[in-house]
Amino acid sequence: MIDLHTHILPGVDDGVETEDEAVEFARVARGDGIRIIVATPHCKDGSYVNERPVVLAGVARLRERLSSEGVDVEVLPGAEIHVCADLIQRVQDRQFATLGDNGKTVLLELSLTQYPVNLTNLVFQMKLAGLDVVFAHPERIRYFQDDVRRYEEVVRLGSWGQLTTGSVTGTFGAEVREFSRELLRRDLVHVLATDAHNLRGRPPLFSPALAVIAAWVGEARARAMVEEAPRALLAGRAPELPPLALAPVRSGPWGWLKRLGRGS
Repeated sequence: MIDLHTHILPGVDDGVETEDEAVEFARVARGDGIRIIVATPHCKDGSYVNERPVVLAGVARLRERLSSEGVDVEVLPGAEIHVCADLIQRVQDRQFATLGDNGKTVLLELSLTQYPVNLTNLVFQMKLAGLDVVFAHPERIRYFQDDVRRYEEVVRLGSWGQLTTGSVTGTFGAEVREFSRELLRRDLVHVLATDAHNLRGRPPLFSPALAVIAAWVGEARARAMVEEAPRALLAGRAPELPPLALAPVRSGPWGWLKRLGRGS
């Protein structure tokens, strides 16, 4: 399995703090069946300025340490890039690390609470520049929660969505969990990642979330979200996902989420 979004690089953001912790992080991931971990530290002006040379150097050091410790996990470079005014130019100039350092696939982070400015145009311009957009944890973004049609529009422009394990298992609350299910059922999220920050509250584990997703949309789709889909995105290709095997939707207090974007 491939974890496309993690904060395993030590001491660079709000994720893993020490190299020893990073080694244990990788061991835990490997124990859950994860073979490839993409290091995607926050890249945000004024907070965490983790430009591409910093990420590449950090990944090289961590690979060396994991090899010496006998931890059979491959670490690849990447970044969780926050929206900024000159985003496209900085990606093209290789200031920011793309997923797998492929020069093409951008893991894009939006503010959880603030509305973005002209997001549709940004995605359109990125596609024109030959860049693919993977939205980090869209299920946690208030702009999308308030109207799922906003998110559907950017997906239809050719973007992809990365769902987070903790959102599925309830770490971020019942509303986020139900919205995650709705996005899955609407075929608007395509890859599952842990977005792991530590070994306690946000660990690098797939198994609990995979069991839930398999119940929601089928085993084949669940497995593809941690195998075929991330592999394709790392290679700069569009994922080819199996069809959803939808379980019946149960009525409940979150029924309003099922109606978002359907004119009701």
